[in-house]
Amino acid sequence: MDFNRHISRRLHEEHEATLALWGRLEQTLAMRGAKPPTEEDLRLVRDCTAQIADEVTRHFAFEEKDLFPLLAASGEGDIAGLLAEEHATIREAARRFGELAQPSADLQARWPEARALALELAERLVSHVQKEEMSLLPSLEDLLDEETDQALAGSYV
Repeated sequence: MDFNRHISRRLHEEHEATLALWGRLEQTLAMRGAKPPTEEDLRLVRDCTAQIADEVTRHFAFEEKDLFPLLAASGEGDIAGLLAEEHATIREAARRFGELAQPSADLQARWPEARALALELAERLVSHVQKEEMSLLPSLEDLLDEETDQALAGSYV
């Protein structure tokens, strides 16, 4: 879908980047199976850890603070509530994943746990992004006027 609003396009671009990175991790893990990780696998896990940390802080916080109230005020409170619940679930899984992937953690020794959690996160993120792409972003296209869109885009850093 093509988006006309600045904020919708920015969020869409971030969603695409999230799907690409986590899709790459999911594919890598599926190909390797239960084999121990390579150094390249560990780098990819750490890249995903950094990305998800940004996702659950900056991206989620912006949606929860600035966008979900707009949805709720327009009668779309159910979808805003569902997306917020998913944020909480993803945030907790990301926290656990981040702990496993810390440079001080022995990721090799905890690989089965990290692998399972990475696959869970990938699945949750894909599902969540799909919901936002099909509901949140199209709703924003309808709800926002140019001035509000500009203000939101300017405040989202």
